[in-house]
Amino acid sequence: MPADLVLVLAERDYMYGVGDLTLRIRRVERDAPISYDDERWYYVHGMQLGHEGREVGERVVVVRGRRLVQAGLPVE
Repeated sequence: MPADLVLVLAERDYMYGVGDLTLRIRRVERDAPISYDDERWYYVHGMQLGHEGREVGERVVVVRGRRLVQAGLPVE
């Protein structure tokens, strides 16, 4: 995984939040996906970023697997 991969996740691509979420990815838990709505979702650990890239705090969110694949992150 690239050292400083930052994803902007749309509300539909993560559980449960309101609005877009900007997250610097630290780790993806690939060994325990969640099955929801006929898709695989993964726990993702990272740093939430606010305006102008300012660090807001550590977050663990559940992210749609295909969104991770689109970003070039292997999930299998």
